[in-house]
Amino acid sequence: MTKKLHRRLALTTAGMLCLLNTLPAQAAPAKSEIEQLKQQVQMLMQQNQQLNQRLTDMEKGMQSKPATTPEKAVIEEEVARQLKEKKSGPNINEYVSLSGSIEGDYKLSQGRDGANKSEFVLDTVELILDAKLTDWATGKIVVDYDGDDEDRLYLDEGHITLGNTEEFPFFLTGGKIYAPFGDYSTNMIQDPLTQTVGEINPKGVIAGYEHNGITATVFSYNGMDEGDEDNDTINGFGASLGYSYEEEGKSLQAGVSWVSNIGDSSGITDYLESDEDGKTAISSITDEVPGLSLNLGGSYGAFSLITEYTTALDSFTAAELAFGDNGAEPSAWNSELAYTTAIMDKETVFAVGYQKSWEAYALDTPEHRYITSASMTVFEGTKVILEYYLDEFYDQDPDAINDDGYGFTTRLAYEF
Repeated sequence: MTKKLHRRLALTTAGMLCLLNTLPAQAAPAKSEIEQLKQQVQMLMQQNQQLNQRLTDMEKGMQSKPATTPEKAVIEEEVARQLKEKKSGPNINEYVSLSGSIEGDYKLSQGRDGANKSEFVLDTVELILDAKLTDWATGKIVVDYDGDDEDRLYLDEGHITLGNTEEFPFFLTGGKIYAPFGDYSTNMIQDPLTQTVGEINPKGVIAGYEHNGITATVFSYNGMDEGDEDNDTINGFGASLGYSYEEEGKSLQAGVSWVSNIGDSSGITDYLESDEDGKTAISSITDEVPGLSLNLGGSYGAFSLITEYTTALDSFTAAELAFGDNGAEPSAWNSELAYTTAIMDKETVFAVGYQKSWEAYALDTPEHRYITSASMTVFEGTKVILEYYLDEFYDQDPDAINDDGYGFTTRLAYEF
């Protein structure tokens, strides 16, 4: 259409020019009429140029704007609607975080039976999922693979916490938890002997207060039955009080905790419920044996210290947990001194420790353990750890071919 208009305008202009050229050959009109006609032709040419320019601009605009069919308009509208809905809903990465660790070991050891042992072990694979939809409720799931325990996957933690201690000091946690009894911090690969005696990992609930470095809790959980195997009541209780202080270059941590039955610790429960060495498995105990745990630690500059003591406050019966001819009153001590430095710009930690247990022979723990380790962060999240320990067994151990045992472990650990 625009091309036809251009053609018509061009023909009109050409015709007018031809008319002017032929005027001298015909009867000559008045001079004023010729001048008037020339002016009209010039005006017409200017209008023609302006119209040509407008038509050219219209053509460019039509070329830059593609035609939109009804079908295409419907598709564009649907895509826009779906994008709007997707943006309005929550993205899982906004409220769920995933972390974990993988630990592979080479172990060389000698136990109290005198047998030498070496092996490669995928010691731990741990996945931690933290969910936080609001500031006042969080969820946590921890799934572990334990290479030292029958190559199994198990739920280590799974609980919900109500509260926001930054805004309000009280909180409530329920699910599969670690009871706040003991601290069990360590720089070593081996679990401290205090953890064997005292760590409790039941299904239960924790009510707590946290403010200005003070943490106080009371907790209850499903524990081992007392006296009656058919007792289905909740029978585990405890309380803890801790204080932590930290500023640049120094820190302090201290805590005390009490539990109604230290027999609910994983180490003692596993022994009671096992059926080995002619011992009949026990699923309930005669009387609850309360436990106490004390811990104190801190750091100053490059040095840090960990100390902890965990003990039963009464004795088990000889049929349940024996030490010699009497019932045992197990307890354990852990102390560690660490020094942190940089080697080739890599964070490196050297640590030495001493551990001791009392009346814990049945739990397969040494009486004395001397331990040292060195760890280096070779890449972000990646550590190489070397550890050596020397164990001294109980004198009453009839199965101890040697007085001492030892262990050497090389670990490659990756955390994300």
